[in-house]
Amino acid sequence: MNIRIILSMLAVGVLGTGMSMTYAADPMAEKEATPTLKERLTKDTITGILMSIKGEYYSIKDEEGKQHMIHVDKSTKLDVVRAGDFVKAYVTDKGHATTLQRDN
Repeated sequence: MNIRIILSMLAVGVLGTGMSMTYAADPMAEKEATPTLKERLTKDTITGILMSIKGEYYSIKDEEGKQHMIHVDKSTKLDVVRAGDFVKAYVTDKGHATTLQRDN
């Protein structure tokens, strides 16, 4: 009887680990960054194509062709983004992004 319980627990553990590994394999599967209501009301937004990432500075080209250099750090809520992604940034008047998210 004890062997059945142990085997059941092992099976659940292995299946649970496999499922979490499958989910973690695609970092783009879930958007993580969500702006607060206050951010939506008080911050400027920049929407466009992420052109490049250079350390803490991200370059976004908006729909009018203007390049924007924004600052991103540990305080920024950030989706997993790559150059070429269409993004939306909530930005302070000093150019710091409080939230940067993919915008499909």
